[in-house]
Amino acid sequence: MKYCVIGEKLTHSMSPQIHKAYFDYYGKDGSYEIRQIPMESMVGDCSAVLNGYDGFNVTVPYKEKVMKYLSGISSEAKEIGAVNTVVNAGGGRLYGYNTDPYGFENLLKVNSITIKGKSFVILGSGGTSKSVAYILKKRGAASVKIATRDNSKTGGDFITYDDLPNMHADTLVNTTPVGMYPNIDNCPVSEEIVARFESVVDIIYNPVYTKLLERAVSLGKKAVGGLYMLVAQAMKSQEIWSNSVSDEALTKSIYNMLIKDYFKNNGGNIYLTGIMSCGKTVKGRRAAKMLGWEFIDLDEYIEKISSCTVSELFDQGECVFRDWESKAIYELSHRKNLVIATGGGAILRDCNVSAMKLSGILILIERKLEDILSNIRTDTRPLLKDGADKLRSIYEKRKDRYYSTCDVVVKSHEYEIHKTVKDIVNVII
Repeated sequence: MKYCVIGEKLTHSMSPQIHKAYFDYYGKDGSYEIRQIPMESMVGDCSAVLNGYDGFNVTVPYKEKVMKYLSGISSEAKEIGAVNTVVNAGGGRLYGYNTDPYGFENLLKVNSITIKGKSFVILGSGGTSKSVAYILKKRGAASVKIATRDNSKTGGDFITYDDLPNMHADTLVNTTPVGMYPNIDNCPVSEEIVARFESVVDIIYNPVYTKLLERAVSLGKKAVGGLYMLVAQAMKSQEIWSNSVSDEALTKSIYNMLIKDYFKNNGGNIYLTGIMSCGKTVKGRRAAKMLGWEFIDLDEYIEKISSCTVSELFDQGECVFRDWESKAIYELSHRKNLVIATGGGAILRDCNVSAMKLSGILILIERKLEDILSNIRTDTRPLLKDGADKLRSIYEKRKDRYYSTCDVVVKSHEYEIHKTVKDIVNVII
């Protein structure tokens, strides 16, 4: 079977990698390529090109323009007014669907962003924006507003960019290409506007850490990139082409593969998370040496930039320490090829998790709590001033958070540190 993605400029598309992984997983004989089509050909007649494939995906700016070539359109795609997946039924008959709503919904789901009863503002009014608005409304969002620069669209769900400084909503979603590679220094809205939202989602996936998301993290917001959406919608396309249901675990597996390759090729960090005394510092230092990277103990870095000891910061209140912790993680997220041993509570704030996930791989060091309790020191741990047993209650409160935020779990091999270190290094190489 022969498939492709069509678009105007697709030099850095990850779609071929995604679909190859799908073919390999299921042992299918298939190919997937990039097909750049000039705008004049799309506006004119490119039916011969399109009919040369068993199916194809459509990306900006052709999600609406492709519809004139189709013999039929699914009810969902018709309601959205845009198509991103096409099936070739033979005899010149092409049928259009839209898997973007599925991809976007899954992106929010894996990042624990609720739709029902929440308010959203979408930047952009193109094909992807229509898909996002469609699924938000279908899943019960309290309010959906679409910010557009198109003066012909006014009233109803549409607002202008001039209205944004007066908007308050739960989540801001960017569906524009502003900030996409190679124009990575661009940002669709100002810091003042970002500050008005609780979380920010950017469907751009290259770069993973866009300027918009950087601004969100710097303001203490939850920030989510679009790579998972890309994978999820691609898996839905394959389901349509093959009339089957794919393994949900495959989506996560392919995403992990892509994010690992991205940071390997573009530079990224390793963040070691886990309960205090699980061995992040010892193992992280050795992993950094093996990789030839720089090692940073987050607590030591906090002491350096704050000119206070961790104990002194805790004496001012835990929130004071956590603010410095967030500042440190944000600063380090702009550097590359670091192995960072985080504090036990670094994963408590969404903005910290966002900064780490958008700039590297989060590895949870899993060590048995009883082994930690048998030899932990309490005199150097501000949170354990009431004794080591306090650690048990802290761990129970944080356990789910450790596992839900990490990308990879690495077991701590007691008395065989080299095995744990090797497992850490193997995550990125």
